[in-house]
Amino acid sequence: MLSGEMWAHDTEAHLERTRARLARFGVDLRDDATRGRCLVAAKDFKRGDLVLASAPFGLPVPFVQGGGPGRCAGCFRDASDEAWEDGGARSPETCAGCGGVWFCSERCKACAIAGGHASECAALRAFKKKHPGADAGSVSAEFGALSALYRQCAKAYPEAAEPADEALPYLVPTLGDKADYGARRNESKAEVCDFTGEDDVEWARTQIASARAVGLIPKSVTDAAARAEISRSRVNDFFIQRWTGGDPEPIAAAVFPLGALLNHSCAPTCVASYRLETRRNTTDEVSTTDGPTWIQEFRCAVSELRLGDELTHAYVDAGDWTNHRRAALLDRYGFVCNCARCPKDEHGAPFDPPKPIPRRGDSDADAQTRTPPEKREDSAETALSARRAFCRESNWAALAMPNDKRAQVTIEIASKLLHDAERAEEVSNERELAEKAAGLLRGISVNAVPENPENPYALGAAAPFPTTPMRARALAMASNMAMFESDFEAALRLGEELVACLVEAYGTKWHAKIAYELFKLASVAGDGLGDAARAAAKFREALEIGEVALGGDAWMCRKAREYLEGTSSS
Repeated sequence: MLSGEMWAHDTEAHLERTRARLARFGVDLRDDATRGRCLVAAKDFKRGDLVLASAPFGLPVPFVQGGGPGRCAGCFRDASDEAWEDGGARSPETCAGCGGVWFCSERCKACAIAGGHASECAALRAFKKKHPGADAGSVSAEFGALSALYRQCAKAYPEAAEPADEALPYLVPTLGDKADYGARRNESKAEVCDFTGEDDVEWARTQIASARAVGLIPKSVTDAAARAEISRSRVNDFFIQRWTGGDPEPIAAAVFPLGALLNHSCAPTCVASYRLETRRNTTDEVSTTDGPTWIQEFRCAVSELRLGDELTHAYVDAGDWTNHRRAALLDRYGFVCNCARCPKDEHGAPFDPPKPIPRRGDSDADAQTRTPPEKREDSAETALSARRAFCRESNWAALAMPNDKRAQVTIEIASKLLHDAERAEEVSNERELAEKAAGLLRGISVNAVPENPENPYALGAAAPFPTTPMRARALAMASNMAMFESDFEAALRLGEELVACLVEAYGTKWHAKIAYELFKLASVAGDGLGDAARAAAKFREALEIGEVALGGDAWMCRKAREYLEGTSSS
């Protein structure tokens, strides 16, 4: 809780307690001169081994709130979810106080009330009175931001130094873990975007004012303290995702301070996944860990991790082009990546790094006063134009292949086709445009890029080349549209090319997105083409990858096992 000042926190003492807690997973905490504080292996791990599991700090904030149908305010499962606790039994109940959230069971109701809804209930009633004509969806979305403000800035949390998690298969973060993260951010002086993910500080001020108006933030918490705390939490946030067919779905935002100890790499050694823990803990008192809790798990994603190797995971989509990745990392996390998959100059420093974009509402009031508003706007627009050019794939072609005008034009045309395909209203039109884009990009071989020791863009140091994720987007659209048209042979062919493209993009097959695509292809082969042998092969490969990237209890892994067990017994 913020109440003017953060409660006293002994960073060094907390570091030793954290190292002792991490030891049971075979993990240690280390201060590195270049990497900062990071997690390292204290023993050898092999691919698929669990290296860390922890609960969120406080109750996560669901992306969709509102009376059913929607998500339970305690466990965030959908009303139509087939996987409920107690063998499918549930007793949905809309909150009688505000009518704005619902609970799937008494247990989730108690958990949600303890986690924040006790105070948010009255605030939601007040919010509805201030917005009488607003539809339920907009109220839910707007109030969700206010809930995040309350849970990060105003809700009181126990200040116990030692959590009661010895008997649990995961660690439970304390207020000390969150305070330690805040202290480290203050020491780093890293400049990060506001918690909204936008550069509009005025928007943040409006949200804080709205939260005050309905009683969610007390006067003792200053606006500056609220913005700083939420900015830190924004960097510390994770999206809890689940997949039950279709596309992966983010269901809630949560703060995992222990998971945030892992540094970023575009060639990560670990993968994160989320598991709903429904077993009760050993305490009698109702708390956010007594109800169903989404546990964050990290598993080894490389063939082996040796003693002392750093544990890393990707903060952004590691299969995207390096310029997109580096821009996203700079904007949200305040650093330029310098990992093995990002380009470097002859001194090992980042090559051609993205430039920061000036933000409105900069904290340096004197600098803002000295600079006329029109010049600040010109500066921001110039930076935005430079950023758009930095992230344009055709510009890469001009840099990497300056003498190959055909390749430059081809990438420009493919970009236009992808843009049009994403906006096409007819299935057949989207498929046609996407297949054309894939065909054009297929014809550009990265091996044709001439080597130039003075040009890292031409050395392949930036992985993947931008044409690879572009082609993956095109193939995904084309394969999906072929499925809609019941052209299952084409869907399977395009999907198999997509999987190969994704492996090239990520530099590994051990990624959840690849498991998802293989699972879909298994369904196409089995249900669409009636080819049980091909379906079983795809399910086996999806399961092999899924057990590492998602955890064996994931929906996809369960369904793949059910199919394989059914075919083996028949």
